[in-house]
Amino acid sequence: MDSKKMRKVVLSMFEDNDLQRVHDFSMKLLWENGITFPGKRALDIFKKHGFRVEGEQVYITESQVRKALETAPSHFVIRGRNSERNLDLGAGDYGVPGPIGPVNVLDLDQGRRLGTLKDMENLVKIYQASNVMTMNSNNGVEANDIDISVRHLMIMRALLRHTDKPFYTKLFTYEQMHEAMDMIEIVMGEKLVPGGNIYLSSGSTPSLSPMAWSSEVTDCIIALSERGQVVTTGTATSTGVTGPVRIFGTLVMQNAELLSGIVLSQLVNPGNPVGYGTGATPGNMRGAKYCCGSPDRVALQVGSIELGKRFYKLPSRTITYGSDSVNMDVQGGIESYENVMGNTLSGADYMLSEIGTLEGLMTTSYEKTIIDEEITSRLLHMRNGIDISDEAASLDVIMKVGSRGEFITSKDTMAHFREGWYPKYTDWNSTPASRSIEDYEYVLRRANAEWKRRLAEAPDTMLDKAVEQELEAYIKNHSK
Repeated sequence: MDSKKMRKVVLSMFEDNDLQRVHDFSMKLLWENGITFPGKRALDIFKKHGFRVEGEQVYITESQVRKALETAPSHFVIRGRNSERNLDLGAGDYGVPGPIGPVNVLDLDQGRRLGTLKDMENLVKIYQASNVMTMNSNNGVEANDIDISVRHLMIMRALLRHTDKPFYTKLFTYEQMHEAMDMIEIVMGEKLVPGGNIYLSSGSTPSLSPMAWSSEVTDCIIALSERGQVVTTGTATSTGVTGPVRIFGTLVMQNAELLSGIVLSQLVNPGNPVGYGTGATPGNMRGAKYCCGSPDRVALQVGSIELGKRFYKLPSRTITYGSDSVNMDVQGGIESYENVMGNTLSGADYMLSEIGTLEGLMTTSYEKTIIDEEITSRLLHMRNGIDISDEAASLDVIMKVGSRGEFITSKDTMAHFREGWYPKYTDWNSTPASRSIEDYEYVLRRANAEWKRRLAEAPDTMLDKAVEQELEAYIKNHSK
């Protein structure tokens, strides 16, 4: 009997020569145009290593880029407090985390409102209980009710108390990022050092297109690299607005930006784990605004993953799930499925998931979070492909059933039908007799019941009492 021989589904757009051309064009931009790094910490590092620096403009040669790429690892293991949750990104595992950045929350019971620390904590618990989400996040929604000076401490505490999965972080100041990593050290019981264990990834350290960085972001790149934690680069380029209107041009420009960020990380700590991450979107030229819902975003995703993973051999990810719809309607479903497809089926290693988000990433929906999990589950099943072994060809089964027979009672069907995918929240068995054709909230109600079940069953904390006390003491000392 043959073992399974899986043929996976992978979206592809570029030939090898196309990827080389993008690289060559990006090298021309980095050397002839240069890229702006306004932060003193970053500029001092480039100057120390002999880069050409004129004011805030840094000029980078191809040899300097290649040196950074030689030290950047092709995969890394990001760890959870529970070692069974560890993910080897770049070596076959797939990271599905919570979002970074939404300001509002939405649910069927209370509608749309500003997010609070309680909402953020609720979302951590929901992500923790998910069988689809393999990572967590400290910024499923912004904790708008907490003063910005201590918000990083409060959201890190909520995250660390309620998850044992690897996780993403939002960006903080340089000092706050180090405080966040101090808190991780308390919970994990070990120092975060270059070459040591990895527990944290930035959700995104985005460039400031066109061809620039902010000092706040480069300070975070430096802080994470100083402690050996993952720097996942990012962009928020909008074609025709902050990038060229043609997709190929935006891919060229954002590639130059991302490579310069990777160079900075490797100068701080050669061998530091990095992710080739992008978040470019097509511009909505009818509204001159950020746009999540265009099918052109899939082309941006596929091209980016091919550059990061196939050409540069780096763990790679793009932004997924986002929709420009303001509620969980048909538009929200169409755009979310489309966005996840580009990342999942192009062979990405992880995602900046924005799971559950609406309104151009401004709002997290409790119900859409659950539904987006099912979208991901569908696409992961597709990504895994099909068995093309001789056994799977089923010749013996077909000939045994013969012409005009049936397979529903076949032993082969009984042995393998559970390998198919089946929904948890959408419904294949409804009829007009069992469900009103005017009931448009049926699936939303099932999702509503699911997130409430997860919250009801979540423990008060997942930390030992002694660790909780040490964490509280640290927060008290750093809240002054």
